[in-house]
Amino acid sequence: MKTYKKIILATLLMLSCLAHLPALQATDMALLEKEEFYTPENINFEVRLTAPRRFMVLFENVEGNPIYVKIYDMVGNQVAQDVSNQKGRYAKEFDMSNNRSEVFIVEVGNTRNNNTKRVFLQK
Repeated sequence: MKTYKKIILATLLMLSCLAHLPALQATDMALLEKEEFYTPENINFEVRLTAPRRFMVLFENVEGNPIYVKIYDMVGNQVAQDVSNQKGRYAKEFDMSNNRSEVFIVEVGNTRNNNTKRVFLQK
């Protein structure tokens, strides 16, 4: 099912509620829920500890679209950022030895969707 069909089904659902049209069948809604698109929320990225104050972020950039990696400390300050524009495997090590925080948030995504994971580092 293409994206435009998904939009049409969602529009018909909204109109059926507003104009008292017959509701969509449950099978139509099941098709909408089953459809998976490549979005950063489907990216399974991994964080590996490589040294006491270092970690590596790994993921696969399937389509070669820009995907950013942002790292925040627990106060919410952005401490590092990188962008992957190339198709293929992304792997980069981040050194947090200059930062006093022990907990970091790693965010991977684009302007519309993102995933986050926590990283706990020992001093």
